Amino acid sequence: MMNISEKTQLLINLMDHIPPCAKCGMRWSTGDYECPHCGEDQYEKLYQWAELVIEQLFK
Repeated sequence: MMNISEKTQLLINLMDHIPPCAKCGMRWSTGDYECPHCGEDQYEKLYQWAELVIEQLFK
């Protein structure tokens, strides 16, 4: 069984399954933890988001 850290990382890694934008086609690229527009590092925010999702799923 995976611990919370492993589940969180798995969720982040699965973001490449998010469909592209129907309007512009922009996709989130796995391994890219930077904003595609300004280049700001987003890893911490993604990790916090993934933790929140996992917490909500396993309440």
